[in-house]
Amino acid sequence: MTAQRESLRAILEPQSVAIVGASDDFSKINGRPLKYLLEFKYGGRILPINPKYGEIAGLRCYPNLEAIDCDIDLAIVAVPAKAVSDVLESCAKRGVKSAVVFSSGFAEMGEEGKAAQERIGVLARESGLLVCGPNSLGIANLTSGMTASFSQTLERKPASGPIGFITQSGAFGTFLFGMALESGLTFKYFISSGNEADLEFADYVDYVLDDPEVRVIAGYVEGLKNGGKLKEVARKAASLGKPIVLIKVGRSSAGTRAARSHTGSMTGTDAVYSAAFEELGIVRADTEEQLLDYASAFLSSARLPQGRGVGIVTQSGGAGVLAADRAEMVGLVVPELQDETKKQLLGVVPRFGATGNPVDVTAQFIAEPALLRDSIALVDRDPQVNGIVFCLGLMDLHWSRVAAELTELSKTVTNPLYVSWTAAPSEALEALRSAGIPVFPTPTRTIDALAAATSFNMRREAASQRVFPAAGPAVLPEVVRQLIHGARAQGRDHLLEWEAKQVLAAFGVPVPRGQLVGSSAEALQTAEALGYPVVVKAQAIGLLHKSDARVIELNVANAQQLRLAHARVLARAREHGSPEAIRGILVEEMVNGGLEVITGVSYDPSFGPVLLVGLGGIFTEILRDVALHLCPLEVSEAAQLLQKLRGYQLLTGARGTTKRDLASLYEALAAVSRMAAALEGVAAEIDVNPLLVLPEGQGVKAVDALITLRSR
Repeated sequence: MTAQRESLRAILEPQSVAIVGASDDFSKINGRPLKYLLEFKYGGRILPINPKYGEIAGLRCYPNLEAIDCDIDLAIVAVPAKAVSDVLESCAKRGVKSAVVFSSGFAEMGEEGKAAQERIGVLARESGLLVCGPNSLGIANLTSGMTASFSQTLERKPASGPIGFITQSGAFGTFLFGMALESGLTFKYFISSGNEADLEFADYVDYVLDDPEVRVIAGYVEGLKNGGKLKEVARKAASLGKPIVLIKVGRSSAGTRAARSHTGSMTGTDAVYSAAFEELGIVRADTEEQLLDYASAFLSSARLPQGRGVGIVTQSGGAGVLAADRAEMVGLVVPELQDETKKQLLGVVPRFGATGNPVDVTAQFIAEPALLRDSIALVDRDPQVNGIVFCLGLMDLHWSRVAAELTELSKTVTNPLYVSWTAAPSEALEALRSAGIPVFPTPTRTIDALAAATSFNMRREAASQRVFPAAGPAVLPEVVRQLIHGARAQGRDHLLEWEAKQVLAAFGVPVPRGQLVGSSAEALQTAEALGYPVVVKAQAIGLLHKSDARVIELNVANAQQLRLAHARVLARAREHGSPEAIRGILVEEMVNGGLEVITGVSYDPSFGPVLLVGLGGIFTEILRDVALHLCPLEVSEAAQLLQKLRGYQLLTGARGTTKRDLASLYEALAAVSRMAAALEGVAAEIDVNPLLVLPEGQGVKAVDALITLRSR
């Protein structure tokens, strides 16, 4: 993305700005950009274009682009939608480097608008003209005064700051901009990416990350066209130590397609985004307040927490309990303080207080300032504590002294100090923020901000080293290539179970010993070679769920049972579909003593192959206890993925249950993920259900599998 990043200089740091459709009415959308460029003292050339005027605001107004005799870095296109295409073509012919299109009425307006937007994308790619939008609220670089925007937030004359803000929603993005100003946060960049006919969200992030004045990227995302770009810039952000904090809307599963496999039905789009953000070290905010709180925490002078242990010191017992509850909900740990810490606290905290964790110093700290200093210092020294939260409220009479004490404490404690100050005097909040102390209005918001900082710090090293294979056709094992070619030659959109298991085996996933047979005699011969008991399954085109069709018989114990089982599953297969669809009977060894795990892969349009894993039975069907990971998955990452499952302890031998072969399970999950990456563009879904995890040392076996193919 480096070459394109350099090209973005023309749109984010232009030396000249043309305004196509400029107006002398500064209250109008096409008048505001000129107004703001003048008010923010933009230092480049301002070039209004409108044949109706000879001059606007003392500036020469040109009849068209061709009449301008200098290079044009950026053109603001503020004309009706029907005229946009002609203007952009003129820009391309004139050699304009970039354009921001305010006009709406494109993909958001139906098929005709979508086609018009696609034409903009084609023009941009073919001509090299960079396009922001259409349907964009514009772009502002508040350091240079370049305000190619009609956002009314600019009426507040915001100062430049250390945040780069990119939003896919113009109106809501500018609302967030306004909220940020009210909370004391300032942006250097405000970028409304609009419908993204050309430049995408991640393109802007890539450029802004390299700006040394920007310390945090914040954004609002509705969806990404190319998750691969986000992977790249997220790794870059992690290596630079610059947090990316995003609101991602669209959590509803209403738009998730119904899938033929278990995997596809459980990997909803939002779940994929959550998994991707976690792996990429991106901090996800659930609310507008969280977005601003997290940005504020990262911009503070507080050190990043080195672990999940939080020590809570509070003026109010109730606030402390609320903070502790929230901490455990968001993945932090509220450890019991060591005996030595509690012993020393007993000599500091009033008898009517509390020395556990939370530590309740009561309102007595107002009369005894040493109480606050000593209690926080003692909690800070406890080796299980990685971050400190101090909760208080009001203090209209004593805020100045308390703020000064907290400021001094923040300089001496080893761990980051976060403050929850409810109903605080505004002067108190300003004093702490000026001192670089993260301060929030409620215990919940304070804990959430600490958790976000903790999560970012614990994930950023892994995120900075995360390597994804380059997209492109993979070289498949010959047996896999032939199986896929054969299925497609027959017009099939799926592999038979027998074929799917051969694909799994080719990538190193253990499968039961077995053979596809035609006759009862062949079935008997295979069973005797395998050894009883065996499993008998019909294999037929379109017969995807064998249990429902009753074409599977388990624990077949001898030759007589085998003959009867063979006849029954064959008859039921014929009832279920045409006899011509039957491809044979699969006879396999019976695998007993395994714990059912479901794993599989769906292909997300933004992020590519996504691995799902969960425990079988009610854990997936009812509890939806599953975890997701982008492919490929390393063996070392498999353990962390499985630990996210609520039923994980069933694999570890908890409470007298059988300990399972976790090492083999890790290897199998990694193998499935490698297979998924290799089959990208070929497979539509992969479903291994169940994958039986045998007792420790005995391995795993994929006893059923389904691979559906993409249409060509």
